[in-house]
Amino acid sequence: MLNSTNQPFGEGYKPENFRWRVRRVSNWMGSQEMMIELDELEGCVSFGDTLREAKKGLKESLFLWIRHHGEQQLPDIRSGAHLIILDSPMTDEEFEYINTELKKLD
Repeated sequence: MLNSTNQPFGEGYKPENFRWRVRRVSNWMGSQEMMIELDELEGCVSFGDTLREAKKGLKESLFLWIRHHGEQQLPDIRSGAHLIILDSPMTDEEFEYINTELKKLD
């Protein structure tokens, strides 16, 4: 998809331009998977059975985030080291809380 300058959305942006928040989370099938979220872009997230799989999905997630929110919402690209934040794995209590809250939405 092209923007108003006939360039692909997010031209010049790549997942490595943002801080990654990495966490092992529970999934709906009762097992664990890896989640990578781009810290500066709320809701820009990718999941995979492995870290490698989650990383592969980040490029598409970034493209979809830009398409939904617009390039003007992107922060400036920072130079320097790529920061990866490792969060502790999701607890069973967190998983149960999320499920309880989701059931309330029905």
